[in-house]
Amino acid sequence: MRDAEQGARPGAVEATAMEKEYRQLRARVKELELEWEILRRAAKYFAAETSW
Repeated sequence: MRDAEQGARPGAVEATAMEKEYRQLRARVKELELEWEILRRAAKYFAAETSW
């Protein structure tokens, strides 16, 4: 029933595709933020270890 209603609306397919892309992008941003935090901690650790 819901699929039929969405199919009847113009632009429903584009909205669904945009929602999917939005979820994927949010997941990618979360992944990149985690990687950035790991690199920041590693840089801080190695900076403390290297005292020239």
